[in-house]
Amino acid sequence: MLKKVFLLLFAAVLLVSCSRGNAVSADEEAIPDVSSGIYSLDKPAKLEDSFSYVFGYMLASSAGIYKDIDYQYVARGVLDYSSGSPFFSSDEMSRIASEYQRSAMAEVQERLELISRENLAVAESFLNVNGQRNGVVTTDSGLQYEILESGNGKEASPDSTVTLHYKLTLLDGTLADSSYERGEPSVFNLADMIPGFREGVALMKVGDRYRFWIPPELGYGLNAPSGIGPNSLLIFDVNLLGVED
Repeated sequence: MLKKVFLLLFAAVLLVSCSRGNAVSADEEAIPDVSSGIYSLDKPAKLEDSFSYVFGYMLASSAGIYKDIDYQYVARGVLDYSSGSPFFSSDEMSRIASEYQRSAMAEVQERLELISRENLAVAESFLNVNGQRNGVVTTDSGLQYEILESGNGKEASPDSTVTLHYKLTLLDGTLADSSYERGEPSVFNLADMIPGFREGVALMKVGDRYRFWIPPELGYGLNAPSGIGPNSLLIFDVNLLGVED
């Protein structure tokens, strides 16, 4: 019963709220009209029924990530699964799913490559201008830094374990990460960090505050984490609190 309720619910949500007119074949007329029964249901009280509703809602919501999806065919697939009379065999379904996945992945890769090229060009343009500012130093590797406050503590080295506060922002001002927001400093082994961060912090002494502009090739490059685009310029504000060798 629960499975049937879910199937009818999911089909109704898709058919009623996401109809795409004449985008499907005349065979769609064979889909039963379940909307009247579904919309006569009261708000679910039982946990099982509540979960059925949430499951259907989330499935319909998740389907939105596929830009080419036809919701009427999605609904037809749900109902055909219930009746056991699908348009395609299991082998055909596997082939179609694999083909769609390859096509979607190729499109994603093409988009990432475009973003990558754009980010790289923006980073290079910014660094060319930023490197001319008073107080900004450019190292042989291309790292740029500015001393915001000088300390007189122990010097770091490229292999030090350091305790520090930091803030990472992107060129558009987006805050990507911050130990300040977490309310406690972070501890890093510099040998495990991205090259630009390792090089920069190794220039510091305890008590120093530096700002680093890390070009893409010294940062995450093409393998940026979520929230940071490929080939993004990274801007780190770092306050070095402790050094252990």
